[in-house]
Formats: sequence, structure tokens, C-alpha cells
Amino acid sequence: MELDEIRKQLTHRLHRIKGQLDALEKSLHNKDEDCEKTLILLKASSQALKKFGEAYVQEYMDRCFSEKKPSASIQKNLKKAIKAAFSL
Repeated sequence: MELDEIRKQLTHRLHRIKGQLDALEKSLHNKDEDCEKTLILLKASSQALKKFGEAYVQEYMDRCFSEKKPSASIQKNLKKAIKAAFSL
């Protein structure tokens, strides 16, 4: 996948996250606040941000791997460590 397409996809993810955060902020200022809906929005935005971070770091590492050609075991172990870091 081309770098421009990847950047476009990552930007799209960020825009969705911004929308979720805006909805979360609006729910806080709503006098008829639905607590359950607010919690769902919070979880969704939190998960989306984690997924964005993971996708961004994975893409960065993929580009570094293609330029520096580390061993397959190093790539595998690094990818596992990155995934574990963002699944906490």
C-alpha cells in the first residue's frame, strides 16, 4: 500500500475519533445526559485511539523494516511487543 493511501486511512481514523470525542463532550453538556450512552462513547473513543496508535506504529515499523531489513524473528517479536503495548 502506498504511503499516501496509508496516511489517508490514518487521517480518516483520526477524524472518526474526533467525532466520537465531540459526541462525548456534547453528552456531558446535555441536561438529559444518558449515562449509559456516555460510557459507550467513552469506551468507543478509547478503543479507537488505541487502534489508531497501533496502526500508526505498525506502519512506521513496516517502513523501517523495509528500509533496514532486520531478521524475520526481530520483526515478529517487535510486532508482538507493539500489539501488546496497545492492548493494555
